[in-house]
Amino acid sequence: MDCKEAQRCIHLFLKDELDLDTAYQFVEHISSCSECMEELTVEYLLLEGISRLENAEDIDVQSELEDRLNRTITRKKIYKQLKAGLFLVGSMIVCMFLLGGV
Repeated sequence: MDCKEAQRCIHLFLKDELDLDTAYQFVEHISSCSECMEELTVEYLLLEGISRLENAEDIDVQSELEDRLNRTITRKKIYKQLKAGLFLVGSMIVCMFLLGGV
């Protein structure tokens, strides 16, 4: 994912409207691109910060963004593990069927 595409995804990411694969690519890009991370921080502050400031709530932009980015990475890892597990179970069922049919 390049910067242009990542910047188009910022608002969608913050609204949880990206599919898991795109969100993961976005997080990978953001993790290595300080310019896009800065843009994400500004967008997050505008989206979340203003409403919280109006309600006199504290906001820790850096820590909340890190949590959100880490949750996306964790979701992707779990998805990959589940996919691999399902493949393994499916393979075992096919083997049992083939061996049982002999």
